[in-house]
Amino acid sequence: MLNGVTEPQRFTGAKGAQFTVPMRRLRTDMASVRTEGTGGTSQDDDAVLLALGVHLGLAEKGDETSGLAEPGEYAPVDKAGGEYGGAAGHLVEFSSVQLIETDFRHSCGRGRQRQQTVGHVVNWTSSGGGDIACETPLPEQASAAAREAVRLSCHR
Repeated sequence: MLNGVTEPQRFTGAKGAQFTVPMRRLRTDMASVRTEGTGGTSQDDDAVLLALGVHLGLAEKGDETSGLAEPGEYAPVDKAGGEYGGAAGHLVEFSSVQLIETDFRHSCGRGRQRQQTVGHVVNWTSSGGGDIACETPLPEQASAAAREAVRLSCHR
């Protein structure tokens, strides 16, 4: 998901050139675990996130953390950063996250004490940033976020 983009900035190829155009946040996805029948949250939120992290390959059973964002955190807007010496033309910076939004069913306890919880999770597995030269066609393997950034900012 594209979650931030700049307007195009003109670069002349000057050494040490950097982006001065601010990144515009497009989305405000917040990590959350909502469970039914518990008023929206549960003591099992950490267990749910750990199970999801294990399922996604971000954590292993027995780990203390899931590799996912904590509920209440907003998805980061990452700038590509760096210098653009030698770059000439109109460049756009963008930020994206690999968003996860899913329903879940989680069991905890044993025997007669076993309880089922159902709910909904919003989180992300990774974030990143990039830059695009508006005058250069995107390669075939360009991400959906890069294509959306071009559509929104390069005015092609």
